[in-house]
Amino acid sequence: MNTQLIEPMMSDLYFLEPLNKLHAPKMYAGLCVDDDYKFIPSNPPASVEELAARYERISQRHTSGQNEIWLNWVIISRQSADYMGYVQATIMLDKECAYIAYHVFGKYQKQKVAKQCVRLLINYLFNNYKLSHVDALIDTRNLASIGLAESLELKKINEIKDADYFKESTSNEFHYRVLVSDWAMKV
Repeated sequence: MNTQLIEPMMSDLYFLEPLNKLHAPKMYAGLCVDDDYKFIPSNPPASVEELAARYERISQRHTSGQNEIWLNWVIISRQSADYMGYVQATIMLDKECAYIAYHVFGKYQKQKVAKQCVRLLINYLFNNYKLSHVDALIDTRNLASIGLAESLELKKINEIKDADYFKESTSNEFHYRVLVSDWAMKV
């Protein structure tokens, strides 16, 4: 494992910067689009101050028991310097696996931002942490995220019925996984 928990990442189009509370003002407007929350059990932040407090908490990188590591990056366009969303991972140290998630702001969706940034994220996780696999839990109604996971060759391993209840609706989830051995053959 790398001595640092988190480092910046870069592709030809995007800069992934480790999240901290100073990102809140530039992330706030993009996170305030209600339509982006159809398939996740949270709502837009109520204020920049609330978002900054949340970012300060999660940028500590560890749970109180330190059995998980939280890694979060903001996505920034290298060309325009626009803030475009985030990618995140929760590393389960006792299970040698990670769960990933992402949120690309609506106006940047369908431009392959998520695909390139999630690929960077998975590469980073496998290259810097001793993991057997990386997982994603995706609402079965979220066709765009399902398409992204499958385009990156994550395999659907399970369907979780009644996984959550939010916004007056029951959510089922698909459980996707990629093994380190399968990912290594792709790269």
